[in-house]
Amino acid sequence: MAMFKREIPTAVLSFIGIVILLAFFTTLDIFETIKGVFTSWIPVISATSVGLGLIYMVYAQYMNYQRNKTLNNLIYLVVPLVFFVIFFGTALVVPGNISSDAYQWLYFHIYQNVGGTIYAVMFFTLASSAIRTMRLVTKDPSGALQFRLEAAALMFGGLIYTLRQIPLFQVYLPGITGFGEWIMLVPNVGGGRAAVMAAALGAIVVGIRTLWGKEKTTTEVD
Repeated sequence: MAMFKREIPTAVLSFIGIVILLAFFTTLDIFETIKGVFTSWIPVISATSVGLGLIYMVYAQYMNYQRNKTLNNLIYLVVPLVFFVIFFGTALVVPGNISSDAYQWLYFHIYQNVGGTIYAVMFFTLASSAIRTMRLVTKDPSGALQFRLEAAALMFGGLIYTLRQIPLFQVYLPGITGFGEWIMLVPNVGGGRAAVMAAALGAIVVGIRTLWGKEKTTTEVD
């Protein structure tokens, strides 16, 4: 019975993952064909995952609220359920489903405004993080001042590219335009691609470890 619960699903998922990866990294048509068959199941799997994800999220938030009964945790538990009931109920009850006036009003006047608020908060958070990241001098554990070379490099690159965007500096320092463009297209692109490759390889490793039961969750470690 344990084999049907663990080994067979792991083997199936591992096979599908390997075939899809081979379709991206090889030129053999057979892998592309198999990948097309597997990806055709995405809508069915996605719809099922949404339902399971909602159940799991509600259960996780409920358990979190039971451990720490604060107002914030109660809001985290109740608000997703309220929005799900409102949106799902509106789509079913009001004629026109998601194209109905009521559903469109909820989407454009509530959902999008909440999303805009989240992006605004993220902007200020990123700005605060950037200021801390570009702090040139910090104190080490012993209290001595320490110059941060990487912060200086980030500040120099960001300053050059920012000044490049200002017409005043474009007129009186014409060379700054090309230099700022070089920073944007060469170091920025190279570092960004390296970060994407590292994140992709890390995600593959974590995914394989998770499928094979080697990745321990925080609850399991505790």
